[in-house]
Amino acid sequence: MSVDLSPTSRPSGLAELRAAYARERAELDRTAPSGPTPAADPSALGVALGRRHARLLDDLLARLFHLLRESGSPSRAAWDAVAIAGVGGYGRGAVALRSDLDVRILARDAQRASAIADALLYPLWDMGVTVGHQVVTIDDLVESAREDLPTATSLLDWRHVVGDASMSESLWQRAAAGLFAHSELPRFIERLGKEISQRHERFGGSVYLLEPDVKNGAGGLRDLDVARWAAKARYGVGEFDALVRFGALVAREAEEIRHAAEMLWRIRNLLHAHSGRRTDRLTFDEQELCAGVLGYNKAAEAAGSGAKSAPPPDEPAVSPEAIERMMSDYYRSARTISRALDMIVSRATPTLTKRRRRDEDLGGGIRLFDGCITMSDPDLLRTDPPIALRLVAEAVERGVPLLPYARGAIVRAAGDPAFCAALRESPEAAALFRTLVATCKETELQSGSVVRELHDVGLLLAMIPEFLPVVGRVHHDVYHVYTVDVHSVAAVDRLAALVRGELAAEFGLPCRLAAEATRPTMLFFATLLHDVGKAIGGTDHSRRGAEMARKILARLGFPPEDIDEACHLILKHLVMYLIATRRDLDDPATISEFCHEVHGREGLRDLYLLTVADLSTTSPTSMTSWKARMLDELYLSADAALRGARGEGGPLGIDDQRMARAISDTVGALEDLPAASEAERRAQRDFLARYLSSMPERYLLANSPAAIAAHSELARQQEGGENSVSVALVPSRHPEAAELCVVAPDRPGLLAGITAALASSRLEVHAAQIHSRASDDPGVDESGVLRARTGSFPPAGVRLQAVDLFWVRDRSEGVAGVARAIPKLVTDIQAALSGQISGAELAKKRRGGGLRERPTPKVKTQISIDDRASHHTVIEVLTRDRPGLLFAISDALYQLGLSISVAKINTEGTRVADVFYVSEADGTKVANGKRLQEVEERLHAVLQGLDGEGSVG
Repeated sequence: MSVDLSPTSRPSGLAELRAAYARERAELDRTAPSGPTPAADPSALGVALGRRHARLLDDLLARLFHLLRESGSPSRAAWDAVAIAGVGGYGRGAVALRSDLDVRILARDAQRASAIADALLYPLWDMGVTVGHQVVTIDDLVESAREDLPTATSLLDWRHVVGDASMSESLWQRAAAGLFAHSELPRFIERLGKEISQRHERFGGSVYLLEPDVKNGAGGLRDLDVARWAAKARYGVGEFDALVRFGALVAREAEEIRHAAEMLWRIRNLLHAHSGRRTDRLTFDEQELCAGVLGYNKAAEAAGSGAKSAPPPDEPAVSPEAIERMMSDYYRSARTISRALDMIVSRATPTLTKRRRRDEDLGGGIRLFDGCITMSDPDLLRTDPPIALRLVAEAVERGVPLLPYARGAIVRAAGDPAFCAALRESPEAAALFRTLVATCKETELQSGSVVRELHDVGLLLAMIPEFLPVVGRVHHDVYHVYTVDVHSVAAVDRLAALVRGELAAEFGLPCRLAAEATRPTMLFFATLLHDVGKAIGGTDHSRRGAEMARKILARLGFPPEDIDEACHLILKHLVMYLIATRRDLDDPATISEFCHEVHGREGLRDLYLLTVADLSTTSPTSMTSWKARMLDELYLSADAALRGARGEGGPLGIDDQRMARAISDTVGALEDLPAASEAERRAQRDFLARYLSSMPERYLLANSPAAIAAHSELARQQEGGENSVSVALVPSRHPEAAELCVVAPDRPGLLAGITAALASSRLEVHAAQIHSRASDDPGVDESGVLRARTGSFPPAGVRLQAVDLFWVRDRSEGVAGVARAIPKLVTDIQAALSGQISGAELAKKRRGGGLRERPTPKVKTQISIDDRASHHTVIEVLTRDRPGLLFAISDALYQLGLSISVAKINTEGTRVADVFYVSEADGTKVANGKRLQEVEERLHAVLQGLDGEGSVG
């Protein structure tokens, strides 16, 4: 049946309806600002806005339905034979700002009802309403829902809007008696579980993603929808207030869920407002806008020094602290929703088994029921609070999980301040808690590890309420992937794995030392609390954390000597990483200074293990093989110094066996390289002896034998050939980056020329090793044994060859594009070193084009200069990574007349920490006063100029 929808045949009230809808829609859009200006009433931006939108659509549909019915085309009888219902978010009564109108037209005859669909849809489309619709019958829906989960869930969202209400009622009766019958619930909830797993896998799998999807991600609004579906299928209601009346939730749980949902609703509506379309990913730039609208910038200023003037032009309008506050609230909300999903789905799943289940009384109110630990009486949590920890301890000891019922009871109890206070006052609870945190056993607990389970059920916060400020605490950068609480728990789990020895292949030295720890419980708590001082906007979290930990550990019953050592470890927990990655480990002054930071060899071991656990759980890629080797070298050097093992003129703290093995393996790797003749093979071997003797020991320990052999051959070819520069790809230990070796006669400005060429070739430097070697070292000691150089710097007055290593990626093609860039790279380096083109002109070629990068969090530039090294001034630059950065710094140092002896390049997400050991042309350190100020000012000016040239990051 066709319907005449020409302008002349449309009902006379349609224009008025269109105008009324346009006014109301515009008013709705004005509620959510599109810029960072704080909203007058943030509460109007969340669920309330979604409900306003749904009511507006209800009114539109009802008025349009009746208007078209009264027009008589199609006939009134046809209109009376259908029901219009909302599904999805519209069915649940709240529609995000740019979400679709999702409707179903329920009819007895779907073919005849297609005319009704046409009559409704064309006017809606004319009004700019995006509609998702289906014309369906009861039989079709019920049959389809048996296999199609979206259809089944649409029945749970079904909300009658207009038309024959009896048809909607009949549909629900059929669904409730069949699809959602008690016997069918386990299968339906199993289908929901598969949907959760598949969706979470598609959208990142974690609540704590840096740029989360607020709808589909873990802890997103879709998880809340799934919880409602499970509840509606089991109890017939999905609203949280109704679930409280049914006893499926307590009032406190319902309020927490509502509060969390409100947070995500506000953010989602703002994302829609800012983009003008349906988008749900909370990107870095959107985080800044949302934080501004929701008033977090004002909160950050209030937490600081009060009213602030307008920010400088190079600072964001919304402070990083404000963004961190908002994201911390987001993660807490997402975590609440994630826990609510697990809780509601578990409670909604009926148990249909008829077999007799084993029930054993273990004493003390604890039972082993059906292979799970539970309690004999839930009231014991009120009368005997430590039973919560006894239940966990028993589950760990027996290698079984907690019964979901008992676990849920603990979660509820841990939300009661009176229960938590009673638990903290119990010496038994303190002893149990100490033992559980330091437990290294693998478990069958739902969360996996003991500490993660304690955190997930709320017992960690019950025992350490000072941990609450770091729950959901996020760093506004791309290096710290996890929130502080998740990272802290993961660090404890990593330490337990080291103690078990299961990571020996990756962390050989840490596993050996972890097994020798003399005070493991103290070390586990120092690891758990190492970041407890990270209050948002605060500074020196190490010192603050140490102060907080002293009170926490005293309350938990630790002896004074363990408290002192744990607090010292927390205070110094960043020191080892910073020295290992930013200082020259061959400088005796570096080792001497570091040894003063630790409490003897035992304190050194504990700090090393804490550092490994901390760094390796900061992000999936934070512990590179280079950083691991630097930490190992620093530990071995300091340990040798502390035990008085410095040899007569020998190296400080280098493991002789590791050195001998590295040299032997490199000699073996050389034999795998091609040689045209036996004479060339002998030349390769002879040169390798000289090469190894001329390179520092840390170079041999930090690089693979195959790579060292390749470096040596490239250096031999460069030294004996006509090319002033040799460049080659060599075996890389970092799969995420290609390793480039550049060999050339060393000279002032060489590093600047190389980095300019790298920038021009669109190669991003992720790490680097800068070495200078004496070309005429014989390579063997008095007894003819191969040896390595024992210092960072070659002797004076010898011919020098630079061997510089860069781990790089092509900007657009990644690792695969590096090989194609080499011919141009060699040409550019030669041109820069010969003076045919300046390094600055070369680098500008790189920055002059290309696509703009995705926005990332701002990074504040910091420059520090330290003259405590033995023979050099150490310049440390912390700044945002961007194209041409390494060239800009190295060229500035060259223009200042400074020679670079050691460079340590360290990339942490979008932040770089580049360290340069420099000296004046006469070999002296940079003088304090005007000269030092000149160096610092020049570097600041160069970095500001780099931004001004349009580079992005």
